[in-house]
Amino acid sequence: MLTRKFIVALLLTTTVTVTATAQKNFTYKPEKPKPGDKITFTYEPAGDIANTTKPVEGAFYQLGKRSSKADDIPMEKKAGKYTGTIATDTSMSFVYFGFTADKKFDNNFNEGYYIQLYENDKPRDGSYMAKANLYQYAGRKVGIDVNNDKALEAYDKEFESFPDNKKIYLYNYLSLLTQVKKDDAQKIVQKEIESLLKAGLKEEIDYSNLENLYRLAKLPEQQKFVIGIKKEKFPNGGWIISETLQKYSQEKDIDKKKAMLNDIIAKTETDEMWKGIKQNLGYYKTQIPDAYLAKKDYVNFKKSIEELNITEKAQLASLYNNTAWEMQKTNENLVLAEELSRFATTYAKDSWQNPGKKPDYFTQKQWAENNKYTYALYADTYGMVMYRMGEYKKGLPYAKDAAIVVNKGKDPEQNNTYALIAEKILPKKQYVKELEQFVKDGKSTSEIKDVLKRAYIKDKKSEAGFDEYITALQKEATIKMLEELRKSMINEKAPVFALVDLNGKRIDLGELKGKVVIVDFWATWCGPCKASFPGMQKMVNKYKDDPNVKFVFIDTWEKGDEKQKNAAEFIANNKYTFQVLMDNDDKVVAEFKVEGIPTKFVIDKNGMVRFKSVGFNGSDDKLVAELTAMIEMASAETTLKAF
Repeated sequence: MLTRKFIVALLLTTTVTVTATAQKNFTYKPEKPKPGDKITFTYEPAGDIANTTKPVEGAFYQLGKRSSKADDIPMEKKAGKYTGTIATDTSMSFVYFGFTADKKFDNNFNEGYYIQLYENDKPRDGSYMAKANLYQYAGRKVGIDVNNDKALEAYDKEFESFPDNKKIYLYNYLSLLTQVKKDDAQKIVQKEIESLLKAGLKEEIDYSNLENLYRLAKLPEQQKFVIGIKKEKFPNGGWIISETLQKYSQEKDIDKKKAMLNDIIAKTETDEMWKGIKQNLGYYKTQIPDAYLAKKDYVNFKKSIEELNITEKAQLASLYNNTAWEMQKTNENLVLAEELSRFATTYAKDSWQNPGKKPDYFTQKQWAENNKYTYALYADTYGMVMYRMGEYKKGLPYAKDAAIVVNKGKDPEQNNTYALIAEKILPKKQYVKELEQFVKDGKSTSEIKDVLKRAYIKDKKSEAGFDEYITALQKEATIKMLEELRKSMINEKAPVFALVDLNGKRIDLGELKGKVVIVDFWATWCGPCKASFPGMQKMVNKYKDDPNVKFVFIDTWEKGDEKQKNAAEFIANNKYTFQVLMDNDDKVVAEFKVEGIPTKFVIDKNGMVRFKSVGFNGSDDKLVAELTAMIEMASAETTLKAF
C-alpha cells in the first residue's frame, strides 16, 4: 500500500541463485552471454499462468555491482510460446525476468527466470551475488518468495569464484547464515572472528568486519573496543562519513543541524571521499524543513526551502504533500496546506499525463503506473484539505480522481475522503449506491459506515435495522475473507521470547500459553504501523475483558539513543492503551523472520503461529474484521481441526 511518506528504496547489490536445469520452459542464446550482448529467449508460460488466454507481459531487470536497470520486453507469440530480445548493459552481471498475465506472476515455481552474464567463460564477478539478491530481496518484484537457503548457495558460489568478495559481503552473508542456522549461530560467528584475527587486521574493512562480527555475537564491549582502534588507525577513514551522517540525522537543534549540513555540502565539493554523497544531498537538505515542521514553524519551513535551493519538483511535491496531509489532520494553517497540496497535485497530474524520461530502476509501464498512483495519493490529500476548508465542490473532482478514476474503489483510505465529500454535495441516492459498493467489496472504513448510517437514519427516521443492513452488504466480502483466511492459516512453532515493557515489567511469551496472543511489530518511524493503530485500539478495546486474548506491541528496528522514551511519548500522546515491549537489539524481530513492518502474528493457546499478516491497507474496518476472524479461528479447537 502507498503511504503518506515516500520512502526512497535503495536497490541492494547482494543477490540469489537458480539452476539452469530448473528453467525448462525458458531457453536463451548465446549460451554464455557477456555484458553488452543481445540475448534472444523463448518462453512458455507455466505455474499460475500456464495455458492462460490472457496476454502475457514481460519485463527484465539487470543488476550490477553499482547500478540496476529495468525495461519492458516486446514479445511475439507463436504456437503458445513467446520470443523476445533484450540488450544487456556492459556494467551488469545478472538479468532476471518477470512474466505476468491477468495480474498473476509465473515465478517458475519460485525458482525464477534469470540469466547470469559471463566473463572469461565463467559467471562474472558479482553475478552470484546478484543471484542471492534475487532470492533474498529483488525476487519479490517478480513474484518470488524469499528463499534464504538458495541465497546462501549463491553467496558460497560467489566466494568460491571470487574469494576477495567475501571480505566485502561478510556481514551480510553471516547475518543471513546465522538466521538460517540459528542453533549454530554463536559457533559460526566465533569461528569467523578467530579466522579474521588469525589472518591479521590490515585494512579498515577488516576492522569493520570484526566490529560487525562482535555485534552479531552480542559482545558490545569488544565491538566498542574495535571501533576505537579503527578510528585511531584510520583517522580519515570511510567511517567518518557514516558517523557524520548519522549524527546529522539525529541532531535535534536546528541551528546545529544547519551548520552540520553546510559542512557536509562543502566536503562533497572538496573531499574526494565525500563526492559519492553529492547525489543524495537533496535528501539531507529536506531534513532541515522537516525539522521546522516538527516545531510547526511554517514560516521558517518555507524559508529554509528557498535558502537551501531545494528546487527539484518531485522532491518538493513529496515534501509538500506529506506536510499538507499532516496539517489537515488538525485543521492547522489550512491556507498554507492548500497552497502546498495544490503544488504537489498539479505537479503529479502533469507527470501522470506526461511521464517523461523514466528512472533506470522502473520499466516504462511501471513508471507510468507509479505516476498515476502518485497523482491519486496527492489528489486525495488535496481533496481532504478542501474538505477541511468546506470547499466541497472544489475538492470533489480530486477525491473522485483518486478513489474512483485511478483506484477503482479499491483503496479504503481514498474511498473515505470521497465519501466524506460526496455526502456534502452529491444526491443521496448516488453516493449511497457508491458507498454500499465499497462495503460490499470490503474496501470501506468506519467513517464510510458512519456516512451510510446518517443516510439510513434520514430515510428510516431511526437507526433500527442498520446493523443488519450493513451485515447484509458485507456478506459477500465476509465469505471471501474467511475463505482466504482459511487458506492462509499456518501451524508453526512461535519463537519464545521475554521482553520488558515501558513500565519495566517483564513479559514472557512462554507464560502466556493457554491464551491467544497477538504480536504486533512496529516502530515510531513506520507510517503504516501508526496508521493501523486506531484500528488496533479498537481491537484492544474489543477484547479488553477477555482473559484468553492478549495483545503485545513490540517496538523494533528503532534507531537513536532514546528508543524507549520515543516509544513511550508516542503511545502517551496518542492515548493508546497498548502494552509495548522493547526489542532494543532487534533480536525478537529476527527470530520471527519479519521482513517488513507492520507485521502481526496470531499465536494460539498452544504456542503455535496460526496467522501472519503483513502491512496495512488503510481500512481499520477491514483490519478489525480480519483480525477478529483470526482470533476466533485460533481460539476454537473445533475450527482448527477443520483446517
